[in-house]
Amino acid sequence: MKPARFWYWVGGAIFPVNLLISVLLLSDNPEASPALIVGGILSPMLTFLVSLVVCVTVLVMRTSRLSSRRAQRRYSAVAAHAPPPGYAPPPGYATSPGYVVVPPPVHVPAQDVRPRLRWMLLGPVGLVLCVALGASAFWLFGSNAPQDPPEFASEVVPGGGSTVFQVEEGQTGSLGLYVAPRDGDPDSCRLSGWGGPRLVERVVSYSHGEWRLAHSVSVSSPGQYTLECSGSSDTEYVIADTDIAVEYDQAMLTGFGTLMLSVALGALLSVALPVAVAIRRGNHRQRLVREYQARAYHAWANGQGRRHG
Repeated sequence: MKPARFWYWVGGAIFPVNLLISVLLLSDNPEASPALIVGGILSPMLTFLVSLVVCVTVLVMRTSRLSSRRAQRRYSAVAAHAPPPGYAPPPGYATSPGYVVVPPPVHVPAQDVRPRLRWMLLGPVGLVLCVALGASAFWLFGSNAPQDPPEFASEVVPGGGSTVFQVEEGQTGSLGLYVAPRDGDPDSCRLSGWGGPRLVERVVSYSHGEWRLAHSVSVSSPGQYTLECSGSSDTEYVIADTDIAVEYDQAMLTGFGTLMLSVALGALLSVALPVAVAIRRGNHRQRLVREYQARAYHAWANGQGRRHG
């Protein structure tokens, strides 16, 4: 029977193979670019949908053809007990044992079945459009995200140095420790001043040029504070504003959420539409078969009546 069961394996293997490739590309790769990270997350989701669509399509096609074969076998079994061609049944034929009225085989033209097969294309086309719209939205939000450098609140401190900086009223909750280069050690710094200032976990991930946001700064009130670092001589540190980092993260999160929502909608369309079209076509074909069989039976019955008349 076509398509063969082999296509189940082909469709089912697309997702795990792509997932394995994505894991190998992203594992132990801290310097992966944002595009590679997004692609490594998005491509398994898309290939999962492709695997699902392939398997569902093979299932629908095999089920439809299997149903046709079973119907043909049932017809052949019933036709074996039908009276020979040209036989004129006696009165009371409908209740005579051993004889069954069997209408001729019915061929339903494909163009008569509704909805047309082309409606199945709306599923994959919808998936492609949704993914394209989501990718466009992600690119739009990403391109409009703030790209300005962080505003420094202190002087740049080389490894093994210190500096005193002033925290204003509106900066108490929006400062962070940046390190350059990006792979520099941020744990060699500490803060001192009134109220026990400290370095805490960063609010978001953000990098600009060689500067990377490593920690958030927790201070209780405005005033003067001291930053002391004991890193390597080729590493630099600075206290800077984190508002840009938060805005950038929000823009990218919105774009990524829009992309995921679009992909989910496309996945629903790519699976639901072909299945719905296949079910409706099957029901419509059965209705047409019954109608054609009824017409054939009435024509046969009228011919028998005219013969006896």
